[in-house]
Amino acid sequence: MAIYKTLLAATLLAGCCGLAQAEPVSYDYVQGGLGDTDGNNTVFAGISKTIALNVYALGNFYSTDLDHGNVNYLEGGLGFNKPLDNRTSLFINGQLLYAEASDHYHGDSNDLGAIGRVGLRLIPAPRFELEGAVALSSNNLLVNDGLGLDVSGRYFFTPELSGALGYSSNTELDGVFASVRYTLR
Repeated sequence: MAIYKTLLAATLLAGCCGLAQAEPVSYDYVQGGLGDTDGNNTVFAGISKTIALNVYALGNFYSTDLDHGNVNYLEGGLGFNKPLDNRTSLFINGQLLYAEASDHYHGDSNDLGAIGRVGLRLIPAPRFELEGAVALSSNNLLVNDGLGLDVSGRYFFTPELSGALGYSSNTELDGVFASVRYTLR
């Protein structure tokens, strides 16, 4: 019985606070954040922009400080999203991934690879979005070839401004991350 009272109180509180109906999932945004890559600090930035019905272009930049150098990733590609309803979207994207490493002991190296993702974005409650994806990557510098996983929860402070916490494994990040996103509606 206590669970029902808690749910009722939360529903009433959300209604009193003026939380609006959830906006549809958007693929038009700029974002930046901090993350972890195998215990090393990473900063990242990205952009996504719809270019045709359900098709978007995306690009990302990651820079990871290592003990004896750094690794930078530059990505660019296309994605396709299929709205399942106004609160859930299936997405598939693929990007070319250029990596450049600078190691104070072993010199510089670079590699060209690719990364593809399939996942879901859904809005289970007003101002809250969940995202999960499986990634397949091919790059020999810091990202290991193979399957990875990305999961995150995003809270919308306003319809445009949101923050996220998440976890990635065996992709550009390999650990926890935090990001801020500005949605271009």
